[in-house]
Amino acid sequence: MSEESGFKKETIIAGLIVAVWLVLTIIILSLFGISQGWPAFLTLLFFFESGAKTENLKNIFVGAAVGLLLGAAMPVVAQALAPALGLEPALLIVVFAIVFLIIALGDVAHMFFNNYAFVYFTVATIFPKQTTLQWLLVLLLGGAFFTGGILGIIKLATRNKEPQS
Repeated sequence: MSEESGFKKETIIAGLIVAVWLVLTIIILSLFGISQGWPAFLTLLFFFESGAKTENLKNIFVGAAVGLLLGAAMPVVAQALAPALGLEPALLIVVFAIVFLIIALGDVAHMFFNNYAFVYFTVATIFPKQTTLQWLLVLLLGGAFFTGGILGIIKLATRNKEPQS
C-alpha cells in the first residue's frame, strides 16, 4: 500500500524548527557582516542525506574544509602555471588534478577526500572572489551552531518520548 499524501504533523514541526533556526543563523551571521551562510547550511543537508548519523559529522566538516581549501588553491596554482601553459589550459589541468585527487584519495583518506570535499570545492569555484577564511569560519562555527542547534532541538523534543509497544 502507498502512504497517504498530505501534511504530517512531524514534517510541519520539523520544517518550522529548521526554518526558524536557519533564519536565526542568518541573523547572527549578519551581525558579523557575513552574508554567505552556504558553508554552514550544507552541513545539515549532508547530515540528513548521509543517514542522520552523528559519526558522519566529522567527515562532513573535514571534507568540507578540504574542499574549500582546494577551491582556494585552484586559482593560485593555475596562475603559477598560466605563463607556461596559458590561463585556460592551466585552469583545466588544475581542476582535473583536484577532482582526480578527491576521488582517488577517497579510498585511503576518506575523512579528507570525500563527496563533501567535492561539493564544497565545486561550490567554492562558482564564486569569482574566494573568501576562503570567512567560508571556513562559517563552516566551522556557523555549521556547528546550525547543525548542532537542530540536533539539540530534536534531542530535546524527543527526550521524553518512549517507544510505543
